Amino acid sequence: MKILFLTNAYPDFPSSYRGSFIKGMATQLQKSGYQISVVTPKIYDGSHYFEEKDGIKVYRFPFFAGNKLLIEYQKIPYLRMILYCVSGFFVSVYTLLKQKCHLIHVHWVIPTGLIGLVAGTLLRKAFIVTLHGSDLRMAMTKPFLLGIFLRVCKRAKHITCVSEVQRNQLKQLGIKSEKISIFPMCVEDAFLEVGRRREKDPDRKTISVVSNRNLMPIYNVLTLIRAIPWVLKEEPDTKFIIAGDGPERERLEKEAEKLNINSKVQFLGRLPHEAMPDLLSKADIYVSTSLCDGTSVSLLEAMACGTFPVVTDIPSNRQWVSDGKNGFLVPVNEDGTLARRILDAIRNQALLRKGQKENLLLIAEKAIWPEHIRKVEEIYSRFANSRA
Repeated sequence: MKILFLTNAYPDFPSSYRGSFIKGMATQLQKSGYQISVVTPKIYDGSHYFEEKDGIKVYRFPFFAGNKLLIEYQKIPYLRMILYCVSGFFVSVYTLLKQKCHLIHVHWVIPTGLIGLVAGTLLRKAFIVTLHGSDLRMAMTKPFLLGIFLRVCKRAKHITCVSEVQRNQLKQLGIKSEKISIFPMCVEDAFLEVGRRREKDPDRKTISVVSNRNLMPIYNVLTLIRAIPWVLKEEPDTKFIIAGDGPERERLEKEAEKLNINSKVQFLGRLPHEAMPDLLSKADIYVSTSLCDGTSVSLLEAMACGTFPVVTDIPSNRQWVSDGKNGFLVPVNEDGTLARRILDAIRNQALLRKGQKENLLLIAEKAIWPEHIRKVEEIYSRFANSRA
């Protein structure tokens, strides 16, 4: 079966973090005998318009991105979004015809969902859509975007989403529950292997805290930076690692300098996804200060590696973290509370070891690729021969 992945994000180069979980899914399906083609935007000048790796053909469409993701613009870039949709439509039609795809699998309802809807209607190809979270947030900001969002969802043969919270929101918007499936993006075996090795040797000489979220306003890493002096005051040997890049980096580095914590904070910049298991294996505590999220793959990877999560108390995180049992939940924008929870984790090695074991079992049960791929295959088999 030949499937077109139409996605807002896909890795552009070896160290790219963009859409690594989409690549993971495509790779797993390719190994299962599917032929996957990918259509995705060309964001950076150095990205290739076409490339093939491990049998997956990737086509990138231009839209004058200016080396920035749509999500990085403070205001919705309407002209770029129009160019995005027009360019993406033509490349999608070309790919569907050239590769003779049976089905379109759209990732993110906005704006790629609109491209999938129009291309699928023109060529009479059924499409399914996966909701990731930022698309729903964007839809709720403007009535006309919500209209597009609902039209795509209602015309899609099936919808998958990454959390129960999202399914409930879709049902409130009038989408029938029988049309919706829930399963998260998953973690690769390399992360679970790290967790199993750590289980055998849990003792740590020094404590390190890691954040690997992108340095964008929505991930609110500034709250972590402002919590660090509180932690160092009582646990001065703690080390902090910020692994990520984005428009907030300069601001965060200046804040660290202002707070005189430069010697305890290491800004690594963007790391390739393949380096994440090793990074997480050397960290004791994982922090995410995100203001909102779908199911965070970064969180699942940290849990698989046995890195104790201290994350914001938002609905998507509550599905994975039980406060005080396998991690800590903290209110958003409260650096003092965040610092106290990090200190609690540092001082309770028994809790860290307990959380490590529970999280490894949880991820192995609910967030590994074989089960995810089985569910996706069931959906594909139902709709591959359907017409739009």
